Amino acid sequence: MNALHPILASYLPVVEGLARTFGEHCEVALHDMTNPEASIVRIYNGHISGREAGGPVTNLGLKLLRQGEQGHDFILNYKHEGIKDKVIKSSTIFIRDEENKVIGCLCINLDVTHLMMAEATLRQLASFEQEPHDKTEERFAPSITELMDQIIEECIRKVGKPIPFMQKEEKIAFIGMLDEMGLFLIKGAVQHVADLLDVSKYTIYNYVEKKGKQPT
Repeated sequence: MNALHPILASYLPVVEGLARTFGEHCEVALHDMTNPEASIVRIYNGHISGREAGGPVTNLGLKLLRQGEQGHDFILNYKHEGIKDKVIKSSTIFIRDEENKVIGCLCINLDVTHLMMAEATLRQLASFEQEPHDKTEERFAPSITELMDQIIEECIRKVGKPIPFMQKEEKIAFIGMLDEMGLFLIKGAVQHVADLLDVSKYTIYNYVEKKGKQPT
């Protein structure tokens, strides 16, 4: 095991300080990029990504490292797409040695899932009038799979919660929205949505019946 560079070691209190300041929804990790196979030197609130100290660098970490080598000092406030069912706001700050070579990075992953849910709730409470029922923004999808994903994501935004956080009544409303958007006219869509909700397709039929119509 290589000895930790003194510059990286000086960041250890920073990692803990940031994590304790922002709390359990903020993952903070220190990476030693000279040891990509076990780059995570220290991590707090690793439950957010499911990682622990001694873990390897990610594919995105390698890509960001390349950007750091090209002169960037940090990459801030990007949406992290790799953690299922969570909305993560991430920042990566590069750490350089005396020769200005990137030797590590400080990564901050803020779980804003509950904030997004709260934002949706506040937006509904502050709304003065409903949008017209038939107002639908047309989007162009390059494939039927992406069309289904677009419709599903739009309905998730309307509910205001990721699927794992939806209660039964919200799932029924979600399925009703999908039906109204015509999703179930697409072959295989019922099974696809059933897989997302981790239920049987007959549960989907039941939910649609509760909204007054069953897909074919």
